[in-house]
Amino acid sequence: MMNNTMFGARRMKTIGIQIKRFPYEEPYHLRLVFSATNRVFDGLLEYYCGPSDLTDIGKALRSFPTKVPDQYSYEIGSTKPEDKSAYHFALHAYTTDMSGHCALQVFIDNNRDRPDEGACRFSIQTEPSALNRLGELLLEFAKLKHHELNWTVSGEGDSLVEKQSRSTEPTARGDAS
Repeated sequence: MMNNTMFGARRMKTIGIQIKRFPYEEPYHLRLVFSATNRVFDGLLEYYCGPSDLTDIGKALRSFPTKVPDQYSYEIGSTKPEDKSAYHFALHAYTTDMSGHCALQVFIDNNRDRPDEGACRFSIQTEPSALNRLGELLLEFAKLKHHELNWTVSGEGDSLVEKQSRSTEPTARGDAS
């Protein structure tokens, strides 16, 4: 089982998202560790996707919302046993009121059997401008020049880190809390 403190999900003091990239079969397949928190709930998952997934999410969030009400969804994997997916990961951006306030829902399920199962679903309330910043960060991160993305609702902790941190690589396919 992966240690959540390694990647910051439990140590994040501010509401936000961290994505770490570990070299794999780039540039076609990315090995990512995604962690997020809204200070009450947090989750972490190691998953695989293509750079185009990050680009698609980034483009959608960079201009979100385009109308009120609005929503955007990204999903990879499945929770259905018959799909035999290693995990399920989803992000749902949505407006919360007619003024355009937003939230980003995070859903993680490691699709493991007891006692190793883990799943979480929570939303991060935010302003449109913060989601737009996340979109810009994801577009830059998709260029594969950085190994870590950090986004906070406040913007004070936003960063792209070029060098891979010294933390140990993940040892499991996924962990949700």
